Amino acid sequence: MKKWFLYNSIALVLLGLSMGSHGHEIQVPIQLNNELLRHILIREVYAGPHHTAQVWNDNSGCNSLVLSNPRVGNAGQQLRILSDGIAKLGTPIGNSCIPLLDWKGTIEVFQKPMLGPELTTLYFQTVQSNIYNAEGHKETATGQLWDRIKEYVHPRLSQVRIDLQPQLAELRNLLPLVLSPQDRSRIQTAIDSLTLTEAQTTPDGIKVTLRFTLPDLNPPSPSPEPALSPEEMQRWEAAWQQGDAFLTFIIKQAAAENELEELRPLLLEILLDARHDIDKALTTSTPRTADPIRALFLRTWERLAPVLRRLSLSMPHETALHYLSFIAASDVLKTIDRLGPASGLDISTDGIRRLARIIAPQAGLHPLLYNFKVDPELRRLLGFSPAPSSSQKNSQLNLSKGLWRNAWAAADNVDQPLASRLNQWAPAAKDMGAYLPMVHRLLDQTVSHLLLTHPLEDQYHSLYRWLLLATAWQESCWRQFIKKGDKLQPFRSGGGSVGLMQINQNVWRGFYDVHDLNWDIAYNAQAGGEILMRYLVDYAIKKGEHKKTGGLDNLARATYAAYNGGPGHLSRYRKGDTPKSLHKVDVSFWDKYRAIKQGNELAVAQCFGIDASSLSLPPGNRK
Repeated sequence: MKKWFLYNSIALVLLGLSMGSHGHEIQVPIQLNNELLRHILIREVYAGPHHTAQVWNDNSGCNSLVLSNPRVGNAGQQLRILSDGIAKLGTPIGNSCIPLLDWKGTIEVFQKPMLGPELTTLYFQTVQSNIYNAEGHKETATGQLWDRIKEYVHPRLSQVRIDLQPQLAELRNLLPLVLSPQDRSRIQTAIDSLTLTEAQTTPDGIKVTLRFTLPDLNPPSPSPEPALSPEEMQRWEAAWQQGDAFLTFIIKQAAAENELEELRPLLLEILLDARHDIDKALTTSTPRTADPIRALFLRTWERLAPVLRRLSLSMPHETALHYLSFIAASDVLKTIDRLGPASGLDISTDGIRRLARIIAPQAGLHPLLYNFKVDPELRRLLGFSPAPSSSQKNSQLNLSKGLWRNAWAAADNVDQPLASRLNQWAPAAKDMGAYLPMVHRLLDQTVSHLLLTHPLEDQYHSLYRWLLLATAWQESCWRQFIKKGDKLQPFRSGGGSVGLMQINQNVWRGFYDVHDLNWDIAYNAQAGGEILMRYLVDYAIKKGEHKKTGGLDNLARATYAAYNGGPGHLSRYRKGDTPKSLHKVDVSFWDKYRAIKQGNELAVAQCFGIDASSLSLPPGNRK
């Protein structure tokens, strides 16, 4: 008998918890969907050319049966396998054959999934079978044929064994890395109690229930936590960075295997919202949780799990097994977390490394690598054009032929002397008569180039232009630099946002060059313009914000809300329960946008106590 070793976990989906006298019994079903079972059959039984299986051949040249094209489904408590079949039946005489029957039709086999006596192997007992002609009917002649040859077919289709011991071993290795180490005997009890209990059919495949006991942890009585020391704060921030690196690694792997283009904006949305959460946590004076990885993982998993499950259905089965393994382990962690403090869930750095390597065991990159370098692969996988070069480097890139063409391609997308002049300027109030029209010209050139290189319908062009001008006003009052003493410094916020468009370096890590965001106003403008374009096209327009009360201008309000707080904030501008602080931000942007839309494009001068009517745009500036 052959055995099919699944060296990666199968999908584990939360079943439930039951309370025992000494802890909790955790039950988790291992779900093998029908498509996966079909792949196993093809590999183990239908391994001939074009997914065929010669299950009977008496070597006389007269008698044979070839099955092909297996389909797996369910019928009540049994697995139902349909196969196309071609059979020959005859009588050999010398070197010749007297044909008695040539048959084409369908063979139907019903199997009962069962666990072996060692409770680690799933096998399939054939309990019934039928044979049908090409029209789908039973006939006496074919019934006699089947009576003669099913003794060959039944054993062949019953030979598959699915060894689930590797799954048990995977969980035994994971549990010590995600449970509190303060009680080793408790962890050992959980490991020793891991077992499989039953196999059942479901509408989508077969479910095998895994069960283990997790004794209660006796946590100390809660007491007020003292403020974190500087060393603890460093470790806390490092933990957030590891969480970000882990999530980025998983998102990249999912995007790399994803043939469903419509899911890529959702993957980007999950990544950006998580990074905004991280940034918010890092800028909070008092950390809300001592376990940031656990908090980030569990919060993000609610959104990521359905996406990964859907992606796994369209992947080659070897790759799908890696994803289902990751889903399995992650769902186990979520199940344990539901027990509360008594669970002792404590996701270590080694634990998330193991999780990352479950989904991509052959990946060359360290799954927790955290840096601020531009990641061309991340940009490409999530639908961005090739990484830009700064205006100071004056490099040229070829236009991409994809949907999102390279927004950084043209060397003349901005006036180089103009950018060079602005890159040396931290303006004082007396400079605004010259400075603001120059920035207006730079932003205008940025808009023109992005509209040329991105697929935005004509009806939205003016809106996008007003949006970019208003966003730069809202974010920085059109400033890239300020002066501290005699030194020129990039204009930065307390949360890590920088420059003209106040691009958050933590949120957009890997997408843009941090040095150029800080020191090149043209690069910063292009980056901010690209981000606004993505939010406008892939989120605001696609989700129909302009179809709500308020009309087309809703797109600008929604796009800015996402730009400010992440994709999850897209609709906050029109919700009654938006926090007052965020509502104030949205109202402020809306006022600026309307001023620019009404033609007062230098109203940004208000930031410096200057009447905009005293300023004028040069003839070359678009209005």
